[in-house]
Amino acid sequence: MRRFGKEWSPGGKAGYRRRSDHYSEEPQASLPSRGSQTRENVVTPPLLPPAASSSPMAMAVDFKTYVDQACRAAEEFVSIYYETMDKRRRLLTRLYLDKATLIWNGNVVTGLEALANFFEVLPSSEFQVNMLDCQPVHEQATQAQTTVLVVTSGTVKFDGNRQHFFNQNFLLTAQTTPDNTVWKIASDCFRFQDWATS
Repeated sequence: MRRFGKEWSPGGKAGYRRRSDHYSEEPQASLPSRGSQTRENVVTPPLLPPAASSSPMAMAVDFKTYVDQACRAAEEFVSIYYETMDKRRRLLTRLYLDKATLIWNGNVVTGLEALANFFEVLPSSEFQVNMLDCQPVHEQATQAQTTVLVVTSGTVKFDGNRQHFFNQNFLLTAQTTPDNTVWKIASDCFRFQDWATS
């Protein structure tokens, strides 16, 4: 499990601050080398799938590299997702596949139009992500589609409401070209984690 370190810090009401501390109304480039691309997508170099090898040591090294690549993509995704949720929510659906499903505290929302309508009625938010975990999903479970499971937890305060603990799970799927990989949300499950007090 990865805890957010020095490059992640809550900016209070100003939102998240990354190393660059650069914000604008439109999404920013995911990678410095991408120049004109916008930060509406999570873009990474192409993933190298674990190579088939007869040596157990070589297989372990290849799989570790694959997991590290997936974790870097997940960290970039989490940064973009929660910054967009808090500051530019109208752009949030650009991170989802056309037929993506969101389950928000048990309520199912499917498709980009329904997602846009759902996010539009949510009050403004301040998310604080405290923990991130990620792992690649085995290709046999996803019909050979490169997929990463991302789990986050932290706190959120919606305008006019008290702070809640939350847990959110994403299945990210890779749309790969020879030049890069664009990650999109296939499934998203958000849940408040507050314990009932008596």
